[in-house]
Amino acid sequence: MADFLHIYLSPKKGITRKQVEEKLDGAVDWFRYSGNAYIVYTSSNVDTWQKRLLDLVKPDGSLFICKVDIKSRQGWMPREFWDWIRSKKETV
Repeated sequence: MADFLHIYLSPKKGITRKQVEEKLDGAVDWFRYSGNAYIVYTSSNVDTWQKRLLDLVKPDGSLFICKVDIKSRQGWMPREFWDWIRSKKETV
């Protein structure tokens, strides 16, 4: 079963958004909702994601990953964001 994770990634110098998003393609799916912030739908845990992404941030970038309880949610986001979340029917 897949879970939703929140990933904030500010890459180290020389790493592009394309390189970050190529790594995120290892997930079932993902959605960038702001600058360096992503919601990732994945069957992998936070430790696995840290191992995948750490080389993109060390030594001068930032990385934060946490599991998201998507069933308890509210907010004001673009329609495409809500449609994306609802499309993940097994969890929502």
